[in-house]
Amino acid sequence: MKKITINKKKYNIKYTIRALFIYERITGKSFKIETLLDNYIFFYSMILACNPNDLLDWDDYLDALDNDPTLFDQIQKIVEEEQKEAKMFKENEKDDEGKKA
Repeated sequence: MKKITINKKKYNIKYTIRALFIYERITGKSFKIETLLDNYIFFYSMILACNPNDLLDWDDYLDALDNDPTLFDQIQKIVEEEQKEAKMFKENEKDDEGKKA
């Protein structure tokens, strides 16, 4: 699990099913990233999902992003890395299945 520092505090961050559920609960819609706001809400959902005992307030989250524009990029890179790893894992599974057949 990766960590990100917001307001001098470290938060775990990971793309999880719990984050998707939180996103849907917050937005009231099915998970689908269509807007910048959707991205911000999803990233916030990942923080909430991975830090249930150390909740970050929405306004504090937005203030931190306003004060440090690199935070959004850092979170985005974490998500991209996890998606690449998941894709490679799936490709390896397919290769292994082909060898067994």
